[in-house]
Amino acid sequence: MRPPVSPARVNGHATLGSMRHVVYSVTVALGLLGATVAPAGLALAGPAAAPVQAAAPGKKKCTVEDKRLRELSGLVATSTGYVVINDGSDIPSRKRVFYLDTKCEISKEPVQYSGDGPLDTEDLALSPDRKTLWIADTGDNITSKSRRERVAVWHMPVNGSKQPVLHRLAYPEKKPHDAEALLIGDDNKPLIITKELSGKSEIFTPAAALKTGDTEPVPMQKVGEVTLPKTTTDNKLGLTGRLLVTGAARSPDGKKVVLRTYADAFEYDVTGGDLVGALTKGTPHVTPLTDPFGEAISYTPDGKSFVTVSDGGQLAPEDPIDILSYVPSTKGIEALPTTGEVAKPAAEKSWVEGLSLDEITYLIAAVGVLGALLVGAGIFGILRARRRPAPATDRTDGPDQDGTPLSGGFDDRRAEGGPQGGVYGGPAGGGYGAGPVNGAPGRPASGGVYGGGRPAEGGRPQGGVYGGGGGRPQGGGVYGGAPQGGGVYGGGRAEPPRRAPDSRDPREGRHGYDDGRGQYGQVPGGREYRGDRY
Repeated sequence: MRPPVSPARVNGHATLGSMRHVVYSVTVALGLLGATVAPAGLALAGPAAAPVQAAAPGKKKCTVEDKRLRELSGLVATSTGYVVINDGSDIPSRKRVFYLDTKCEISKEPVQYSGDGPLDTEDLALSPDRKTLWIADTGDNITSKSRRERVAVWHMPVNGSKQPVLHRLAYPEKKPHDAEALLIGDDNKPLIITKELSGKSEIFTPAAALKTGDTEPVPMQKVGEVTLPKTTTDNKLGLTGRLLVTGAARSPDGKKVVLRTYADAFEYDVTGGDLVGALTKGTPHVTPLTDPFGEAISYTPDGKSFVTVSDGGQLAPEDPIDILSYVPSTKGIEALPTTGEVAKPAAEKSWVEGLSLDEITYLIAAVGVLGALLVGAGIFGILRARRRPAPATDRTDGPDQDGTPLSGGFDDRRAEGGPQGGVYGGPAGGGYGAGPVNGAPGRPASGGVYGGGRPAEGGRPQGGVYGGGGGRPQGGGVYGGAPQGGGVYGGGRAEPPRRAPDSRDPREGRHGYDDGRGQYGQVPGGREYRGDRY
């Protein structure tokens, strides 16, 4: 008698399959970790580089309580109160120009737009004579499924006596940009300032006269680029909030212009009406802001203060929407409070501290892409492993190198004299066909799912696709069989002696009970559901 086959050899393929699943699962987990961490990395990188500074709170002017005004993005202060607009909205009642009194209550009927109205309004601006209100319909979030090939500005009398008039615009080569800041120059042409994560905002203006109505867009040209000084003002978005330009305004006398981020207001001196020159070449005064999620700014009519407001769409429903007032700073960034930290020598700085913002952005993006690739590779491997059957040995029939006879396609070996394995174990029979039982003369080979194995010498082939071999002891079947008749889910126990037809055994007789051959295996007392017996 040959010694039994080692369990390690019997279960080798199962072990290999399990290892593959573990590897694939770990790959997916690592990929998801990389893809999840990467988008948050940029926001976390900034605060780690320098401690944040708390700003002096703004003075509350009033609280906006109208439910339609939870997403304010544009603000203009007038002698009678405020004009405000919401960020882009699909709710018709919010796509209006709203007029508030000094207590932030609706003071007149909101003004509707013509046609279907704007797509994504972001900012308000006044003309140099302060008689015309301009509206920037320029929002285009980088997370949008489809980006805008054209944007728009609208203009109307500041008192709301007429509906806004539409003017279509397009960036050079129709390249999309998200823009949330608008200024009006002395020539009454709009200046659109983009919202860039790099911290370098671009300035665009129409290259030709504006057209009125839903026409082909007038092309714009880039006229400058503004890079804001770096601050450490605390805000909900960290470093990102200190880079993104979310609003702009010009003073009533035209001698100053201000850009705001989620953290600060940067005020520039204007000479000779040259707004672009002021923004691209000037050195600003910096006023820290305390809006929770501020996207709007305006000068008061006397030009002595800023007023700001938050977009409540990013806040909790119970958080108030306050219009706040600030006295502009007369100092530059050097006047901001410091922590007294001593700068590290270059030799002591880590390689991360030496990276620029763009380099950090690219690094984080690369981590995210790598994570996505790992996820895809892991999922592909798992699906492929599930579709592919476990590999067989070099031979699926006949004896192995050590002489051990092989059974069906999954190489379920047994010791000499023992029944041959099936797909999931069980006596005799292989899932895809089994070989002879040790080649013993006269002993039939057991059946398989797709047909019986080769008959042993002198034996009769047994088993079939869905049935045993004519009730013989070695006949294999899918759901049952005799002692050596293996099935897909395993064979039953030995067949009990048959009783005479007139037996009183309750398992037999007119009620259709059989002699122990059950539908699901060799279990005494099992039913056989056959049309001629039940």
